[in-house]
Amino acid sequence: MLVRPWTDAHGGSGCCSGDPHDSGVCLDDRVGGRHGHSHETEVVAETYRLLRAELEGVDVQIVGAGNTAYLLPTTFRRVRRRSGVLTALREATRSTTAGAVLVDGERIGDIEALGPRGVLDAVRARVDVAGQR
Repeated sequence: MLVRPWTDAHGGSGCCSGDPHDSGVCLDDRVGGRHGHSHETEVVAETYRLLRAELEGVDVQIVGAGNTAYLLPTTFRRVRRRSGVLTALREATRSTTAGAVLVDGERIGDIEALGPRGVLDAVRARVDVAGQR
């Protein structure tokens, strides 16, 4: 799961939930032409398209940083099992940071720090594309 920047929340555009073969995901190409976006948004879009292209069978999703009703409890529950309450609280809070990369509810890095190829490598290290963990 990729957490998109706050600044890219376009009500009703659906730009971040488009068809995986649509090269305009997160770029609003389908809404009457390309609009300018921040660098962070461009990196999220590039990372999303790379993951979808390279990791067939892996469910890649984009969620808004403001979706705390999903991000906080999902991350907290996953991390608490492995590392305890304090670490789970810290990681749950970090999961709402724009650019966070989550795999099965656990934060594995940041898109800006890792870059698209780094995210791909980090996700591959955590997920067996054939569905085995």
